[in-house]
Amino acid sequence: MLAGLTGCGTEDAQQQDAREEVQKHLRTFEHDYLADEVNCTDAASTWFREVETDEFTCAVRRRGGGCDWFEVVVDRERLTVDVRLSERDAGCTVGF
Repeated sequence: MLAGLTGCGTEDAQQQDAREEVQKHLRTFEHDYLADEVNCTDAASTWFREVETDEFTCAVRRRGGGCDWFEVVVDRERLTVDVRLSERDAGCTVGF
């Protein structure tokens, strides 16, 4: 669950939580993906303040080369997180 833990480094807390959710989801597909190689979009922000973000896109490196994108959708009301494949071979860089 996206708990909003304080992150360190260049990831914001929500971005870190999204990455960890994707890594957890990928455990069943370990033969296809490098779960340590997940990069997600940043949380939304206004000026210098982070805003609660409900959707993230994460690029995940495939063992055979290239990356697939996964979508992370947070439903804070129902306290659920949905991780699903969004696009195959979409590129390894995310950042909108």
